[in-house]
Amino acid sequence: MLKNYLEIMKPGIIIGNIVLIIGGFLFASRNIIFNLYLLIYTIFGGSLVIASACIFNNIIDRDIDQKMNRTNTRVLSRNLISFRSALIFAVFLGISGISILGVLVNYLSMIVSMLGFFIYVILYTLIYKRTSIYSTFIGSFSGSTPAIIGYVAVSHVIDMSSILLFIILIFWQMSHFYSISIFRRIDYKKANIPVFSVIKGSLKTKKHIFLYILAFIFFSSLLSFFGYLSYNFLFLSSIINFYWLFLSYLSIKKNNHKNNADQLFFFSIIVIVVFNFLIATDVFLST
Repeated sequence: MLKNYLEIMKPGIIIGNIVLIIGGFLFASRNIIFNLYLLIYTIFGGSLVIASACIFNNIIDRDIDQKMNRTNTRVLSRNLISFRSALIFAVFLGISGISILGVLVNYLSMIVSMLGFFIYVILYTLIYKRTSIYSTFIGSFSGSTPAIIGYVAVSHVIDMSSILLFIILIFWQMSHFYSISIFRRIDYKKANIPVFSVIKGSLKTKKHIFLYILAFIFFSSLLSFFGYLSYNFLFLSSIINFYWLFLSYLSIKKNNHKNNADQLFFFSIIVIVVFNFLIATDVFLST
């Protein structure tokens, strides 16, 4: 039973978002004394809110999850946990996470987490996922908020560097999830979810991925040009970013859409891990 409750929290997604929280936190800490306890509180509170949002996503999507090969074995799809139990668990985690951020971190991190929750659960999952081709773009806003939670936990303000970080992560999210939409295209089609690749086709989606990666590279470089990070960051990040762009260009020239998208998806994970590592350690790299 414990395993089922752990599964509906989507631990893989939580771990990925913890990377963003840590990256944003350490990026904001580059000019001040590092606070380990504050980082722990931020990770814990933010993770609980994210887990709650994931459970609500599972609850809302349980009907379409049954139609997709990727999701038809999920706990709620097989009714291994009741709707009521899942709902109570989601509410408990959400309130706990928001309370931890509000009491032990700051009110701004709490507000950002609530905004991310609202965008993901209400706007993306409940309203636009089943009706709009641009649902992924809406979802990308919530996917970028964990880094901002980490950032404002330290800074207590939303400034230009945090806004720039938010924009950068939106472009990464779009590239990442458009790749998923290509190699999961049949599943989305079976569930009648109008993702971009289903409506516009895989080739056009890959062209958009190329443009999103290009935008990701451009806005990432502004972190150095505006003086928020060193040119060591620009040099090191450019190596992997331009290789990602090159892979995207090659994918457009090839017809094996599923394998190309799979490769872009996995490399996008490497890109975001390296990106967060570099923004977190730039203060050491530039000394």
